[in-house]
Amino acid sequence: MPDLLNLNRITVRFGGVTALSEVDLAVPAKTIVSVIGPNGAGKTTLLGVASGMVKAAAGQVALDGRDVSRAPAHVRGAAGMVRTFQNLEVFSNMTVLENVMTGCHRHVGYGVVSCLFRTPRFRREERCCREHALMRLDFVGLTDQADSPAVDLPYGLQRRMEIARAVAADPLILLLDEPAAGLNTRETQALGELITAIRDRLGVTVVLVEHDMDLVMRISDRVMVLKEGRNLAVGPPETVQKNPEVIRAYLGEDEDD
Repeated sequence: MPDLLNLNRITVRFGGVTALSEVDLAVPAKTIVSVIGPNGAGKTTLLGVASGMVKAAAGQVALDGRDVSRAPAHVRGAAGMVRTFQNLEVFSNMTVLENVMTGCHRHVGYGVVSCLFRTPRFRREERCCREHALMRLDFVGLTDQADSPAVDLPYGLQRRMEIARAVAADPLILLLDEPAAGLNTRETQALGELITAIRDRLGVTVVLVEHDMDLVMRISDRVMVLKEGRNLAVGPPETVQKNPEVIRAYLGEDEDD
């Protein structure tokens, strides 16, 4: 299976500190690849490099066979890369549906003038965007909350709304940064099922940075372990889980990045 995302020999420096050193990450299409490691390992930095929000000192980033190493974040987004963050981004003055509709930016082509004057094109594309957002709400199980104020949703449902907004963009690849943070056991179980459905039903490739090892080992096709900004291990979950160095250094620890 060809790689949809390929990071080759990525090095990142912040001042005199090397955050990543010649890190490689290959993500085959329509798979779930998880990146794990302790505090300071560089997991979130790696997502930043992949998404174009962190500049690498060296190395190459390829998306769907295209070198995007120098492409800014919005260009990578237009090419099909969508990222969520550790901290929830909720538009508190909007409904749940309106929040999800903001993820439909790849589907609309009207400009400022059309928006200001509510032209026929604007109204037509807004209808399509609304229908698409409703489909994504149904996908994550939030149809009955469509007209609720987003700020009133419980935290776990806000997480699902955020994922609905991300997949409303119809991404090729979805970068999830600690989506299980703050969720209880039941919510985390449901999140795992949702991420698996994103891969299986939507055909979207997923890169997951996550500290919940049960979740990682249950849903991942491949796991990559970082240690002090370097590759330590990579492979199927069952192989990584048995790696003595990984067991010694990572699994079972309560880590943060």
